[in-house]
Amino acid sequence: MTGNLTAGRRTRVMIGAGEQQWDGWTPTQQADLDLLDPGTFAAHFGAARADTFLCEHVWEHLSVPQGEAAARLVFAYLTPGGRLRVAVPDGHHPDPAYQALVAVGGPGPAHDHQVVYTLETFVPVFTQAGFDVRPLEWWDAAGQFHQQAWRVEDGPVYRSRALDHRNAAWRAGTGGPGFTSLILDCVRPDA
Repeated sequence: MTGNLTAGRRTRVMIGAGEQQWDGWTPTQQADLDLLDPGTFAAHFGAARADTFLCEHVWEHLSVPQGEAAARLVFAYLTPGGRLRVAVPDGHHPDPAYQALVAVGGPGPAHDHQVVYTLETFVPVFTQAGFDVRPLEWWDAAGQFHQQAWRVEDGPVYRSRALDHRNAAWRAGTGGPGFTSLILDCVRPDA
């Protein structure tokens, strides 16, 4: 697997890509990089490290302790100054239909969701691993949406206000929110 990693080239890796494909990103599946199996990271990377990881709607399939261990694993395989952009369903999204869709033990792909995170519960998963964390998109407990400026090219998250087709009317100012995610940038400090 280490053939994907070329010296001198910026290494951008999608963890749990599923069907998602983005130009310039190496998609991986659980068999390639298993967040619960450090051996898969060692086999894939060897002595190399990634500059950026992108992980959309995977962490909710792990228990909180598993998520914390996964955060430490990803931290170990990032270059100093490297970034993990991570997105999960948002436990504060105000739409009851959204909450039913993403609930623990919910329908379809949510059947094995272990946790539905909020900003308050998700950030500590990464700070305990040593990351500096910056929220990008999230809902607060009062049902207010928050968004910081972020560049799609630094890690495209489809299920975001900016990209998801279900948010087109909202972006145009003619409708309410569709499907959004709780999105964080988690940066490994330089030192």
